[in-house]
Parts: sequence; C-alpha cells; structure tokens
Amino acid sequence: MSLPRYYTVPLSILLTLFSWHCHKGDPPATTTGSGTGTPPDTVLFNSPVTYTGVCIGNSIMEGFPWHVSGLYLADLAIGDAAGQPAYILTQLTGFQWFDRGWAGQTTDQIRARFLRDAIGDSSDPGDGRGPVTLSQKPNYVVMEGGVNDIKADVPLDTIEANLAWMASTLKQNNIHCIVLNCIGEGNGLFTQNQTDQVFALNAWLASGALDSVETTIVDINSLWNSGTYGAVSVYGNDNIHYSSLVWPEDGIHFTPTGYNAMALAIFQVAKLAMTFKFVR
Repeated sequence: MSLPRYYTVPLSILLTLFSWHCHKGDPPATTTGSGTGTPPDTVLFNSPVTYTGVCIGNSIMEGFPWHVSGLYLADLAIGDAAGQPAYILTQLTGFQWFDRGWAGQTTDQIRARFLRDAIGDSSDPGDGRGPVTLSQKPNYVVMEGGVNDIKADVPLDTIEANLAWMASTLKQNNIHCIVLNCIGEGNGLFTQNQTDQVFALNAWLASGALDSVETTIVDINSLWNSGTYGAVSVYGNDNIHYSSLVWPEDGIHFTPTGYNAMALAIFQVAKLAMTFKFVR
C-alpha cells in the first residue's frame, strides 16, 4: 500500500520564524580566528554546522500514517521526508535531525534501543538493526512515548521509570532533553481507566518530575485536544474528543498539518534557534 503524499512546512511559517528569531537575540554562532569576530552582514544562513538532533519514540515520531522511518524499515539510507517531525525540525533549525521513531513501541522497547538510537553509542539491542545508527552523539533529543504502554496496560510507574531513565541518560551525556507529553486516543479505543492514565502521566510530567535533569516538556496533548498549543477545548481536553489536527481515521495520529504544528511547538518551546555561522 502506498503512503499518502508528502507535505511541506509552509514557507510563511519559516519566514515568520526567521523574523521572530531576528528579534529574539543572537542565535548560536561560531567564529573563526581570533578577535571579536565579524559584522553581522557576513552571516551565512544554513551554513554547515556540527549540531544534530534525534527524534525518538513511537509512530508519532515517525509522522505515521503519512511516513515511516528508515529505522523501522531497516534501511537507514531512506532519508526523512517532508511531513516527518525530524524533517520539519531540520528545516526550522538549520541543522540535521534524524528520525528514530518506531511504530507500536512501548517505552520499554524504546529504552532498549536508546543508547544506540539516541545517545549514539555502539549498542545492539537485538532488534535486527545492528549496533550503530548514528555517526555522532547528538546535541538535542526529542523523546516521546507512553500511549502504547497505556494501550497495553503497562503500569504507570514503569512508564515513568523508563522516561526518567532516558532523560537522566541524556543529561549524563550532555545532551539536551526535550520530552513530549502523552496524547489521547479517540474513536472509543481507550477505556476510562486508560484515559485516566493519560491524565496521570501528563500530570507527572507537568509536576517537574524531570526538572532535575533539565528536561524541557512540550505539551502536544493540548494540540491533540484543542488544536492550539496550551489551549483547552470545549470538551475540557478530555483526551477523547480530538481536534482537527488529528487524523479522524484512527483518532490518534496527527494530520500533516498537525505534525507541522507539533514540530513548530517543539522549536518554539525548546528555543531551538536557527543556526548561523560567522566567517571572516
């Protein structure tokens, strides 16, 4: 079965963000040689940089159902495409992001491959993808998971322990950690108890449980429920009635517009400035 056509980040979003960052202070820069550097008119937009980022999680990180990752397909030569969160973040930040999402996985399964797929270590979890999937340790990692655990009735304390371990491991490796909170599931697929678990997991994340490892939490649950970041729907963000950013065929995954909104929220909340390079 062929996948739906690719979607791109609207040019207006990129131009708006570029303008926004021009008024939000100086972005990260590197200088060559000694002294005080060079005037701003020598800035090269999207110049080669060493920063990289990783998006790791389940199908939400893949941009499913519109896309699946090369990791999932066991072919890392398959690059990310327009519509995938990692691809969108690459366009927004000016540095490379890698999609390490894997549809259907729980946080136990994500944790098992975390050293390889998020830290950049040589580590074989026995999933048929070998010991290496990254050429270098990333600077940023966006991680997401929990909804598949809840669907499988995995205890909440197990999910929290896995997320805490992954966030702590990133901190130990000097990698900035960005965690997406948990989405709901519509179309009557969750029991009330499972819906309550979504609320409980998100309350735990919002409580500052990961503050000690300097984690940034991004509230994609509000996008799923209301269609606007940080907003509350007429249903009170009940994790059942979803917004127009959610694909109605399954009531869980985002539409292409929804994935664009999710990536934009990550970019803005985590303050991922566009990358510039100064030259002499």
